[in-house]
Amino acid sequence: MQYLPKGAEALVIAIQTPNFRGTIGIPVLLWGKPGEGKSSFLESLAQPNFPVLTLIASIHDPTDFSGLPIMHEGKVRYAIPEWVENFGTEGEGILFLDELTTAPPSVQAALLRVVLERKVGFHDLPEKVRIVSAANPPDLMTGGWELSPPLRNRFVHLPWELPAEVYRNALLNGYEKALLPNIPKEAHTIALKEYQLLIHGFLSRNPNLLTSSPETDRYGFASPRSWDYAAALMASCSVLNLSPLQGNTKSKVFLELLAGCVGDGIAANFVGFLKNLKLPNPKEVLDGTIKLKLEDLNESELFILFNGFRQHLKKGMDEAVFLKRSQALLPLIDDVIAANRKDIIFPAIRTLAKEEHLLARLIQGTSETPEAHKKVIDFINRFFSEKAFEEYVNLLG
Repeated sequence: MQYLPKGAEALVIAIQTPNFRGTIGIPVLLWGKPGEGKSSFLESLAQPNFPVLTLIASIHDPTDFSGLPIMHEGKVRYAIPEWVENFGTEGEGILFLDELTTAPPSVQAALLRVVLERKVGFHDLPEKVRIVSAANPPDLMTGGWELSPPLRNRFVHLPWELPAEVYRNALLNGYEKALLPNIPKEAHTIALKEYQLLIHGFLSRNPNLLTSSPETDRYGFASPRSWDYAAALMASCSVLNLSPLQGNTKSKVFLELLAGCVGDGIAANFVGFLKNLKLPNPKEVLDGTIKLKLEDLNESELFILFNGFRQHLKKGMDEAVFLKRSQALLPLIDDVIAANRKDIIFPAIRTLAKEEHLLARLIQGTSETPEAHKKVIDFINRFFSEKAFEEYVNLLG
């Protein structure tokens, strides 16, 4: 058993997650009572080449985060605050903004670009600098300011708590040191595509859940930005085998991270959506490992499955594997057409044709096998309507 505070596992996953901006780490805001070790835990992650720089936002001026305007050769430039130099030009580490709710609105406004765009004035923070903040829950604040909705929406919000058993163990053995998980970028990219498709299917059925009111949700609330965060964090859970899609129903961190992005209610709805999905593995379908029953799939499941095939029919893959998989795909498409469900999968097939050159590669790959070549041509004639076929011919040209 690991003796870590509640929120610690989600925190280390978030700060190791590849960001959709090409940087490392989803910005985190920890909410917890005073004296429960938020600052100590963050500072324990420091290493010789991985500094943790703690700034108390309320004792800083807005220019400490936006840069001080100065005149230089007749132009206004922004001087870089000294604290930025702690990370060097290509270093990594954690910028820890403590007691965030004690920051006045002017400082909060200055932090907007720091948290989201990772810019101090016009200076970029290094790509591997993670951003973490901490605050006391609103009902425990004495004075201070509530966070503005734009600043709140720039974080994944995580509850922090030091359970009694963790503290008792620390009295005897000291606090356990958390390890930062390894989340390979390539594996994360593949998982991210999967979760983006799942979110697409979910929001197609529940378009009103794309956004939620910042007044209704106390911490995180839904927006396109927070859904992007959620996709990246769920992909990290998938890589680490902590996702319900990998059969891990005991892990709570998946729901914790999701709720921290889009709010408790929408997170519960999305997890329910995942649990009810009858979604086979697209790779196993193409490889013939499992038999697909199309009639068992609803519209969302069919859409997600066929879009999921793209990851396993990429340009540059082994040609023999590609031909085997793509030739297994064509009868599935014919079955969808026969069931009058072609409109559901047409965007996926069009993307495969446009982005992965699926049909062009099939035509070329079967050119020396007349019977297989004829099947491909017949399929094209069956599947594409006149207008869509014209578009496809243009893609080939």
